[in-house]
Amino acid sequence: MSDNTILAHAKTLTEAGDLSGAEQALLMRLKILPVQPDVIFFLADLYLKQNKTAAALDLLEQHKNYRPFADLLREFLVGERMNQQAQQLLQSLPKTGSMENLLDQAVLHQLAGDIQSAAALCRKVIGMQPNNPYALNHLGRALFNAKQILEAQHAFENAIQYMPEYYQAWHNLGHVLRAKNDSAGAEKSYKKAIAIAPFYQSALVNLALLLMNQGNNLQAISYLERAIAINPNHAEALLNLGICRHILREFDLAKNALVRATQIVPVDPRALRHLGNLYKEQQDSQSAAVCYRQALQINPNDSDIWAELISTLELSNNLDEAQAVVDAALQRIPGDANILFESAKLSRRCNNNELALQTLQRINLQRLYPRLVQSFHYERATVLDRLGNYSDAFADYKQGNVLASTSIRARSTDKTALSRQMDAIQQWLTQGAPAAISESDEDLGDDLCFLIGFPRSGTTLLDVMLDGHTQLLSLEEKPSIERAAFKLDQLPGHYPNAMLTLNREQRHALRSIYRETIADFKQAQHTLVLDKMPIRTIHAAFIHRLFPKAKFLFVERHPCDVVLSNFMQHYAINEAMIHFTQLASTVGVYDKVMGIWQQCLTVFPELNVHYVRYETLISDTENTLRSTCEFLGLPWQSGLEQHQTSLQNRQQIKTNSYHQVAEPIYQRSKFRWLNYQTQLQPYMEILQPHINRMGY
Repeated sequence: MSDNTILAHAKTLTEAGDLSGAEQALLMRLKILPVQPDVIFFLADLYLKQNKTAAALDLLEQHKNYRPFADLLREFLVGERMNQQAQQLLQSLPKTGSMENLLDQAVLHQLAGDIQSAAALCRKVIGMQPNNPYALNHLGRALFNAKQILEAQHAFENAIQYMPEYYQAWHNLGHVLRAKNDSAGAEKSYKKAIAIAPFYQSALVNLALLLMNQGNNLQAISYLERAIAINPNHAEALLNLGICRHILREFDLAKNALVRATQIVPVDPRALRHLGNLYKEQQDSQSAAVCYRQALQINPNDSDIWAELISTLELSNNLDEAQAVVDAALQRIPGDANILFESAKLSRRCNNNELALQTLQRINLQRLYPRLVQSFHYERATVLDRLGNYSDAFADYKQGNVLASTSIRARSTDKTALSRQMDAIQQWLTQGAPAAISESDEDLGDDLCFLIGFPRSGTTLLDVMLDGHTQLLSLEEKPSIERAAFKLDQLPGHYPNAMLTLNREQRHALRSIYRETIADFKQAQHTLVLDKMPIRTIHAAFIHRLFPKAKFLFVERHPCDVVLSNFMQHYAINEAMIHFTQLASTVGVYDKVMGIWQQCLTVFPELNVHYVRYETLISDTENTLRSTCEFLGLPWQSGLEQHQTSLQNRQQIKTNSYHQVAEPIYQRSKFRWLNYQTQLQPYMEILQPHINRMGY
């Protein structure tokens, strides 16, 4: 087969999608002398399209004495930020004084941070070769780094005009447009670069970053995964993939990506910080603290990491250790706004509200990390509330909620999901919650009790107290029954209507999902499982149909206090908590959840329920706990009311009540709503029926 025939055959195979076959044909051609540059270009391109980056670079390196190959290699290395390899290449090339050599020196200056010299050499080349796309591109890079945005844009556009397939210039133009807040234009430029060079990792990652900034994390993930498929060790792509997964609450996938990023670049504090954030949200304070401490060893001047470490220690109630870290941090970074914020939180935790407010007033919000500004408003509001300045406190709570409702996570949260689910449950209850009847020898849930009510009604305090009972297993807000509900939703009819057609085997399968979830926690001494999730009230009918003999503990609190407390919380946004960012929607969700509960009681008058009133729990603790234990069929054990002892056995409370339940019993939350009657007045017509029904 002749030289030209082999080359033509390779092109035919490429067009047919047989890249491997084309590669083999070209490798055969390379054995024939003389070697044609077209073959090298063709083979290098095939390597890149097959994600064989190392092979492509090695091939170009072997033939770098042919100047076009050196140019191609230089542009690839610089574009992919492989700076060390780019420097080695440019330093190895002969110093000929040619235009190409001047451009090489310009790139070396750029890599060394000497922007002015880089721009001067590029202009010198352009002065002699006005249409040199490489010189225009690297001039644009120098100008962009010098923050001369419009001039940089002009240079990149000229480079593209003279070389339309110059994908690095398209990519760099995307940077300029992003800096100008032209997101649509930036996205178009990045996508153009990727269309020309699907293997271009930098463009894939930067497009993903652009999409992440817009809150489009799902699409960002697709581009990050493409970059990782090309280079499994792309630490930047793995880091941002972990961030995306975390925002979407895909915790296991997020952890895998972030751990991998820390393994690839152990000296990058960003991956450690984000991994710490993930552990922190999963209530694994110990692992979070380890990550933050490791990150501080790398960069001890990063106040953001200091703040995260202090916050983690405070969340886990290690207040003395947290104060020691505050002192160490302020010694290293005096007056830092982020560390002062954590210091104020500690003062409030120690009931020194005057000092907390003084510290907060010292903070310049412009110097506070953006992610902490929202927390700042909640924190100052809480301190103002405790000092009796209720009007200003409410204004700060309101501002914190405005920021929460416009966050990246909020923008990617389905605000209609909870309402759709509650509508389906209400419709099912209206029909009598039809379901196939369980037989007496099935798992009817005799050993189960579900602790429900509404968020901020006092379920956490009751749960912590009962957790001190040796015969009781407390499950604090784990997705247990929800996994069974999710499985039901996949059946014909969906959740909850699919209950009607379940046969014995299907019921057993759903119960097994639940039992498998709790199996790792249940020990031989546990005769009763207390499964706590207050918002699970809406699923009480499903739970009763699945486990007809399960008990329910329902915690009641004055509806106005419940609504107000939810509005005042700095929640991690999800499909339920997003509704608590406005007082009106908080009232609406409360009204609907309580309506579903009353509807459930009407359909199932036999429901085995015991009510615990929050106000009674904190004023007559022992008698309330005694009657609760009697309902649960548990013998009384002294010391249950000493809930702080039980708390020591928990690594971290998993709700926003963590700091309240860590304190001795207090009365300040009782009828707190009376301080905010003006703000609640527009909603009393909705809340009053619930107040009357509960007898307040």
